[in-house]
Amino acid sequence: MKQFITHKKIKVPRYKLYYFIFALVVFMIFFLNLFVSFFLNHVSYDGFKNVLVRNSFGSFTDSFLDTNALYYNSFGFPYDSSEMVMDTNYSLKDIYVEDYDQVVYLYNTFQTDQYKSNSFHSYSIASYVTQASFILSEYLEDENIGSIVEEASVVKVAKEHDIPYTNSYAASRILLEENSNETKSLKYFFDLQVSDYDREATTVVIDDVVYAKILFVVGTDYGNYQDNAFFAQKLNALLEKTSPTLSRGVSLRGGSGYQGVYNQDFSHYTLLIQVGGVHNTIDEVTRSLKILAEVIATYIKEEQNEEE
Repeated sequence: MKQFITHKKIKVPRYKLYYFIFALVVFMIFFLNLFVSFFLNHVSYDGFKNVLVRNSFGSFTDSFLDTNALYYNSFGFPYDSSEMVMDTNYSLKDIYVEDYDQVVYLYNTFQTDQYKSNSFHSYSIASYVTQASFILSEYLEDENIGSIVEEASVVKVAKEHDIPYTNSYAASRILLEENSNETKSLKYFFDLQVSDYDREATTVVIDDVVYAKILFVVGTDYGNYQDNAFFAQKLNALLEKTSPTLSRGVSLRGGSGYQGVYNQDFSHYTLLIQVGGVHNTIDEVTRSLKILAEVIATYIKEEQNEEE
């Protein structure tokens, strides 16, 4: 007769099981928090987006993957699909964020000025000049130049200080000084504006591609304006060397009918830059901003090398 050996089941107290599950959950939450924190602090959002989209859907153009292009197309803005440029980011190890000193301050005294609406305007937001500042900031980052874009409302500041619209430069001056005091590394200050000239004066076609022309404006109604003019001439020379027909040159403005200062008495590295005009589209402006970013970066890097 077979003998059956019975095994006594070991019973684990229920409260110990609950403790184990609780400890496991706490550990998983702690580990996940560490991972997310590390990921957000060390990985570039745009680079990760490129990796994710490319590995999920295959090859796309940079114009499609660009944040601004995606934003514009979501609301009806067209994008230029003629440039087929592949990015080199295929793994997370290539997309770590590098920290650069914020040396450029980008602002718009007249934030409500707009570029020309495209055919899809009824489905999209207006193309304000503030968009140009954010686009230029991204291109500067590509050139390893850190920048700050002014997001505060100049109109609101003007109202708070009883400053009339005709004296908007006094309002943008307040924001300029505040940022300069808060971020000591800031050295170059660019006020991006929209020209009111005819399209013929603000537009150029280069290799069958349309660009918005760039004009450097220097006020003359303050002492030492020659220093700002020299800075503008240096940038313009670099621009003409890169793309001669893109430049509208350097305009000295002062006397009757002009503001004549444009906050440029704040620093001889302060400039008013008109990128395109009211008859240019944001796409035309964007192409020019990429070249302008290269010019600004070249100047800054050359100056840094001379100081070392």
